Amino acid sequence: MSLAAIAIIGRQGNPIYIHDFDDTNLLFNLYRQKSTPSEADNDFFCDAFIEETAEQRAEWQCSIKNQFELFSAYERLVQILEGGWKGAGVGPDACWMGLVCSVGGFHAYGYVTTNVRYITLVEDIFAPEDAQLQKARENELKTLLSQLHVLYTDYLLNPFSIPNSKISSNRFSSGVLNIVNNFNERR
Repeated sequence: MSLAAIAIIGRQGNPIYIHDFDDTNLLFNLYRQKSTPSEADNDFFCDAFIEETAEQRAEWQCSIKNQFELFSAYERLVQILEGGWKGAGVGPDACWMGLVCSVGGFHAYGYVTTNVRYITLVEDIFAPEDAQLQKARENELKTLLSQLHVLYTDYLLNPFSIPNSKISSNRFSSGVLNIVNNFNERR
């Protein structure tokens, strides 16, 4: 199970932080695999890919495809929350939503706090009969998201940070990269 992308989204649906990670860490990496050069410019349905521009990539450190998948998962998370979802109450599982949906070859997991929602896209590499390994890896993901929440809280404690606005802190980004790299190395 490798983490492919993370989004932190505000309570009103505004993106605060979106980042995807080097897709060479992904085991299957189905989206990027091309069998012949002629297929390099087309998707599964032979539609031409629209390349993202440098301006789009500069705004968020995430591909357009992963942004779409993250926001699709966010919409599903909102549906679940509007349906009356209640957390575990207290303890380490209080904010953990678990699997929200499957989108684009990834599993999307959610973590909900009072002011922000965390969405992760994770490549699932476990067979259905490996439920124990899947559960152990989900526990590691739960820990990752709680660490990310602590990192975000520390960022907000900075008197110069602006709540509910795009995070452009190098310290925050390097902390996220460190947490994600540790998670991806343990697969």
